[in-house]
Amino acid sequence: MEEFRKQIQKTLNIYRAVLMAAIVILVVLNGIEITAVLGEKSTTDLGNGFGTGVCSSIITLMIINVCRYSAALKNDEKLKKLYILETDERERLIYEKSNSSSFRAVIILLGFAAMVASFFSKPIFYTIVAIIIAIAFIQAAFKFYYRRKY
Repeated sequence: MEEFRKQIQKTLNIYRAVLMAAIVILVVLNGIEITAVLGEKSTTDLGNGFGTGVCSSIITLMIINVCRYSAALKNDEKLKKLYILETDERERLIYEKSNSSSFRAVIILLGFAAMVASFFSKPIFYTIVAIIIAIAFIQAAFKFYYRRKY
């Protein structure tokens, strides 16, 4: 259990670092926006809003994880429950199967989106096709990696 405690401490440190980085990025993005407004220069509201939303989501998730892992490190019963949850073969199988199924669903939906977009906007169509190709290359790279590893 001590080995798992050390692993959780390392994970907790990574979560804290990601939390701090997201806060810094959020402050920088909002600083850029404030500077642009004061200087009457235009910024892309979409880009700034998207970045703010992503950073806010990451901050929220990291706070939840930091609190959960910190509580587990302080309480042996919670640590044991976390150990069982993270090492349980059934949970791992469910995680792998759900990721595999959701990945297939995303590819199919992107294909349909590309077909629909082809009727309305060529740039959007080409972007979706580029995403599908990038996903295919990433999947092939992981398949190659795991075949060599196992």
